[in-house]
Amino acid sequence: MRIAKKFENFRIVRKVRTLNLALQIFLAATLFVGLNYIAGRHFLKFDLSEDYANSLSPESVAHIKNLKKPVEIFMTMQPVKGAADSNASAETSAIIKEISRLLSSYEYESDNGARKMIKFVSVDPIVSKKMGDELAQRFGSDIENSVIIACGDKNKKLVLSDFYDSFGEKDSKFKGEQAVSSAILSVSNDRVNKIYFLKGHGELNPVATDPNRGLSEFSNALALRGFKLDILDLSQKGDIPEDADMLIIAAPQTALLPREVDALRNYLLKRNGRVVMFLGLGPIGALGDVLFDWGIRADDMLVVDTSEYESSTGDIVARLYPQKPHEIVRYLVDLGLPVQFGSVRPVREDLGAPIDGSLTLSTLIGSSPTSWAQRNYRSSAPAKYNDMTDLKGPVPLAMVASRKGRSDLGLDIPGGRIAVFGDENFITNSRLNALGNSKLALNTINWMFDDNTSLNIAPRKAARYSLTLSRGDMNSLALRLLFLPLFVLFAGFVTYILRRQ
Repeated sequence: MRIAKKFENFRIVRKVRTLNLALQIFLAATLFVGLNYIAGRHFLKFDLSEDYANSLSPESVAHIKNLKKPVEIFMTMQPVKGAADSNASAETSAIIKEISRLLSSYEYESDNGARKMIKFVSVDPIVSKKMGDELAQRFGSDIENSVIIACGDKNKKLVLSDFYDSFGEKDSKFKGEQAVSSAILSVSNDRVNKIYFLKGHGELNPVATDPNRGLSEFSNALALRGFKLDILDLSQKGDIPEDADMLIIAAPQTALLPREVDALRNYLLKRNGRVVMFLGLGPIGALGDVLFDWGIRADDMLVVDTSEYESSTGDIVARLYPQKPHEIVRYLVDLGLPVQFGSVRPVREDLGAPIDGSLTLSTLIGSSPTSWAQRNYRSSAPAKYNDMTDLKGPVPLAMVASRKGRSDLGLDIPGGRIAVFGDENFITNSRLNALGNSKLALNTINWMFDDNTSLNIAPRKAARYSLTLSRGDMNSLALRLLFLPLFVLFAGFVTYILRRQ
């Protein structure tokens, strides 16, 4: 009887010990999960890199802390698989990882304790097809290999070349923070940029669906990017409205009236306005005087190319970019994308214009070396180069110009901007989605509103570090790294033996 009672007590003790062990395991697991949850939501980062290269500048942090509305950042760039097989692929993968770390820093700095004002999501549209379709429906079909920054109905897309100054060159500098901070400020601003299309002179119709004279697809692309669109008839208004952030002049068929030209010059020079011109063939009248103010000349000539640079339909396929490409076309250069123009005229620097130190001129794209600009293009005779009257190729086809303005305090401020294209056909419904046409047109619009100059964030040198170890170095490093865990394992084994004894 006494033995049975002792056996029963032993069973109770064993159950209590088992329950105690299970409870300890449960509490330890709960503590582990709880600590990881807290650490995942509330943690501190310390930048130990040289010159705090992995930290945002105080200016960016200040802008982030002042955000009133949540901002979403979607990154569709993905590291190249099998990057070790190619130096170029490995370099691109390293760049994408650097961009991902930068965007994660924005999300970290936006945590105000109650919520994160910036949400960063990395998406592979091929793997996560549902998410990719949602992004394409929301931001348009061209979401691949880009960073999309959105706030409400406004969004801005950044491509790889936007993150680097002179991308691909040895001395390139990383300007990702400047680009991202500028985009966040742009989309989080309550004010919506308004673009006017000029009418009253036979211009292309921004709402027409006609394949050759309509710009409905171009207008839809602008509206999708958060711009507000309207039509302006200067013969009725008399002056360019105060809310006009930019004016598009798309192939006027008749000359502008003198007072309309005066309003245009006043808008550009005194109000630091923005104008984009898509010029067709024929006389441009007093618009030539406006271009002269900006050191640009658009000759009434037709660019002819009988080589492989001319398509089967007679269009000019331009793929010649400057040696140091402008930021508008840098993305096209990286992808090797040409632009398909229709009947295009030369747009070049006017060497007769007065020297202006506040003016910066840049050529965007040109025709091939075998082309020429023919003055007598209306003749029924076969096209033939005349060295007395024609321009020898390569011929510039588009230019942009910007000015530095002066404030009342004598400080330099961003001035007006103008972009001039020698063709209007490449933005029409029938050609907008051909080759790099839409990229060129939309990148130009984005550049017009680019306000990076207002941010005092200096680009950083794109540093790359590599460590090369011999087999002996690897073995020595492995022993050093294994010493601590092996020591802990040995101490645990000794403790186990002692407790057994």
